[in-house]
Amino acid sequence: MTTVSTNAQAISPLVTAGEALVSALSGYTFSENAIKVNSGVTSFLDGLFPTLASKVGFDMEGVLIGATEVLAGLNTTISAAKTRQSVPQTIAVTNGA
Repeated sequence: MTTVSTNAQAISPLVTAGEALVSALSGYTFSENAIKVNSGVTSFLDGLFPTLASKVGFDMEGVLIGATEVLAGLNTTISAAKTRQSVPQTIAVTNGA
C-alpha cells in the first residue's frame, strides 16, 4: 500500500513573498515566462516538501512560514516607506498676528 503525504505548500508562499519583496525594492515586475518557470519549480519543490521535511530534525514548515512572514513584513515596510503621504501644512499664528 502506498501512502501519499499531504502537500504543505510552504515553499510557494515563501517564493511569492520573495518576489514581492524584489518588486518592492526594485520596481521590477517579472515576465509571464519567468512566472511560469517559477510556478513550475515551486510546485515541484512543494511536492518534495514532505520528503525534505522528514529528513531534517526541526520543524521545516514552521521555519518556512516564519521566513515568509518576515519577507511579507519587509515588503510592507518598504512599500510604506516608498509611499509619499501628503502632510497638510499649517501655519502657526501666535499672539493674534
